[in-house]
Amino acid sequence: MKPNLIHGGNVYKAAQELNISHDDILDFSANINPLGFPEAVKSIILNHIKDIVHYPDVEQIELKKAAAEYYGTSPESIMPGNGSVELIHIVLEALKPSRAIIPSPTFAEYAISCQSRNIDTLFINLRPNNFKFDFQVIDNLTDDITPNSMVILCNPNNPTGLLTKQQDISVLLDILSDKKAYLLVDEAFMDFVDVDESMATFIEKYDNLMVLKSVTKFFALPGLRLGFVLACPELIKKFYTLKDPWNINTFAGLVGAKVLQDKHYIDKTRKYIREEKLRFWENLKNVPAIQPLYPEANFIFIKITAADIKVPLLAESLKKNRILIRDCSNYMFLDDSFFRVAVKRREDNDIFVSALKEVLEKEKGCL
Repeated sequence: MKPNLIHGGNVYKAAQELNISHDDILDFSANINPLGFPEAVKSIILNHIKDIVHYPDVEQIELKKAAAEYYGTSPESIMPGNGSVELIHIVLEALKPSRAIIPSPTFAEYAISCQSRNIDTLFINLRPNNFKFDFQVIDNLTDDITPNSMVILCNPNNPTGLLTKQQDISVLLDILSDKKAYLLVDEAFMDFVDVDESMATFIEKYDNLMVLKSVTKFFALPGLRLGFVLACPELIKKFYTLKDPWNINTFAGLVGAKVLQDKHYIDKTRKYIREEKLRFWENLKNVPAIQPLYPEANFIFIKITAADIKVPLLAESLKKNRILIRDCSNYMFLDDSFFRVAVKRREDNDIFVSALKEVLEKEKGCL
């Protein structure tokens, strides 16, 4: 099975189709911090605009120091990257796993990166277990783990938003260690959760563990492209041999080092997401013909329960109202009854709920 290469956040294409500015679109398809980027970002870029005549800093020492402090590890255990996708490719290229085991539905780039290298890829269907990755699933996949294989886990998972506990992942890590296999955990959305279940500090105990971190989502900087891979120093040295020397541009390095220390912005974001995601979810629960899953992160996974309403049609109708959602029908093991929406500003979330009710009423007369 091959995943379909489609992502959310393509506001430029939608704006072109609607013949409007992309600023006039409410984009619920991309899970970006609705509060926008930290205040310091603009001044950093303006103050360093002259530096674009020089190559970026190869070492990125200040960036790694800030990331080490933020994630609770050492600079020697961190390598910055041009977003998570670049880091996924580097990890796979460095370790050359004989097999990839991917609990699904999940982020399509894992499978795409593996299959582009002809890595045997096994997809574990989470749907029968209510999309949860827990000890029951781990126990069932034990026989599929072979030496030099790699489990790739998104936590909290995209698109479901469900969170796997540290204790379950620790059990998996012990199994993988015994079988001389690897675990790659993508924690792009971990900053948004209420109770931190990050595996970042576990890299000191497990030399077969790699953790991906993203600055893109939490700090609202998808245009700068910045992420990190955390692992034991021996693995980090391997990854560095495959990295482009200037993969972190000047602005990404300077901004990343600063925003990771912005405690006020971090605390403000977590408080807002914690409160607004629950309010948004409660309002969506009152909309007929849909079933929203409880959100652990900054987005909500939704199933349409009306048999005669399909997500592609719903998405097109909402787009005419200048609203984008993430059609999840191209995810592994999902169909055209699933979609995902980001948690945005309160007024935008209310606009979405009203528009969704109106579209569903027109499609089914269900209200």
